[in-house]
Amino acid sequence: MRTRRRLGDAAGTKAMVEVLLVHRNLPHHAVTAGIEAALRVGSVDAAVVAVEARRHLGEATDPVVAIEGALRRYDRPAPSLRGYDQLLKGNER
Repeated sequence: MRTRRRLGDAAGTKAMVEVLLVHRNLPHHAVTAGIEAALRVGSVDAAVVAVEARRHLGEATDPVVAIEGALRRYDRPAPSLRGYDQLLKGNER
């Protein structure tokens, strides 16, 4: 449910399916623990669920650091290509 709220219907549903696919390789209790751990760090990413599920099983993994919101300060607006369009239109003469 959180994935669809955060990512929208299509992307959220895809993320939930990816989490379900993690269950192919890991037992239910590990996937459940992975989901809970991912939600604690504010993530809905299936890769985070898989890493946390493996950690729950005692497999050696590096710690997960939530960076989703931390990188927003680097967001920039898409560049405008109007200048290039005007150059191309000038060559049509």
